[in-house]
Amino acid sequence: MIDARIFINSLESAEKILLESKAIFKGDYIIIDKIYRSKDSDQTINKIFLRLRLVPKNIWNEKTVIVSIKNTELKKVGKQSIIPVKVEFDSEKLAKQFIEQNYFNDFIFDFEFSRTGKQYFIGEDGIDLEVVEGYPSIEFKSKTEEGLRNLLSLFNVTDNDVIKGPSVVAIRDLLK
Repeated sequence: MIDARIFINSLESAEKILLESKAIFKGDYIIIDKIYRSKDSDQTINKIFLRLRLVPKNIWNEKTVIVSIKNTELKKVGKQSIIPVKVEFDSEKLAKQFIEQNYFNDFIFDFEFSRTGKQYFIGEDGIDLEVVEGYPSIEFKSKTEEGLRNLLSLFNVTDNDVIKGPSVVAIRDLLK
């Protein structure tokens, strides 16, 4: 999936566009992400990071605790995440043991954040309306760059509105 995120003042206009577009509501969710950065100073979180994700309110066919490593590939607009490692767990304790046993020498805890969201679909394209630590945000997801551009156009989002690079970088900067 190719995705793009924007931060906005309010989600009301986006909800109106989704209603007018007859978007399909999948459900609402809660996510807590714990971000680990590489110990290699050349590998910033702009390029790679490890994420321990807790999903207290889950709408997906996945366990509620997931460890993944994400590499970011920038596109003309948005980005694509390459996920070479993704392991699901039954508890945060088991996930932390996995990180300690496998990635202790490579990654160190950096920060965490939470978000609540509502997921919608227009065809195969996804739109997540989220509040990330109090900041309204929209994440657009599509299998193609053209699909992503169509979503951004539907919501009157310009290329300059889209954050550059991984969302976790923008979120970390917001939280400072």
